[in-house]
Amino acid sequence: MKYKNTKTGAIIDSPFKILGKNWVEVTDEKEGVQKTVEETAEEYVEEEINLEEMTKAQLIEFAKEHDIKVNEKDTKAVMIEKIAKVFE
Repeated sequence: MKYKNTKTGAIIDSPFKILGKNWVEVTDEKEGVQKTVEETAEEYVEEEINLEEMTKAQLIEFAKEHDIKVNEKDTKAVMIEKIAKVFE
């Protein structure tokens, strides 16, 4: 029997019954794959962020969250330039 994790989209094949709130049985492999693609497409949302409106502290935090190296001593304009380059 195949099971799909509704939270991660992972599909496993197990001879045992899988129980848990995030696991559902997949009756058709193509169906499971198609649902995974649809769910992934729905989850992706491009968000527009205005770096100019952020404070320097917010820019530093944003850079850390996205693994962008910025020097905390740089000016706000330099930080914005570095961050924007990564997303080009």
